[in-house]
Amino acid sequence: MPILWIAMPLNRPRVIALSLATALLQPALAADAGNRDLLGKWRLTKVLDSSEISALDDREAARLVGETLVIAQDEISLAGETCKEPEFERHIEDTVRYLREEAHAASGKLVLPAFVEVVDLACTEVLRKNDTSIVLYWKGFFFEAVMQEPGARMPSPKN
Repeated sequence: MPILWIAMPLNRPRVIALSLATALLQPALAADAGNRDLLGKWRLTKVLDSSEISALDDREAARLVGETLVIAQDEISLAGETCKEPEFERHIEDTVRYLREEAHAASGKLVLPAFVEVVDLACTEVLRKNDTSIVLYWKGFFFEAVMQEPGARMPSPKN
């Protein structure tokens, strides 16, 4: 007995509608799959260094150690601050040059490879060390962060 692939015959409007639906959904699915490595809860474990100019002092930066950075597809949150609609724009950079030109910082204390994947999240950046460790650049300070819980969703607001 032959297998029926489609119960109804495909006519031109159905083909166009199916093609449009596929084309419109594909970028959203690809974006989620492409960012899955960063989505989740990350614990800030230590202050690594700071750039020449920062919005925090050393004490304020030290207080962030132990805080949880939540990276979700639609927002980033850390210590009560939220950034909506992160970009997740990724690029590979020469570590020394990038840190010198973009953050006015040296790379020595960050323990990064010669070339690093930088992910722009709109309100901040992360530099990927490996699958379970990132360097977070937050308000002029560099923090080491380790994965605590992959694929985190933002908590629902309580009424």
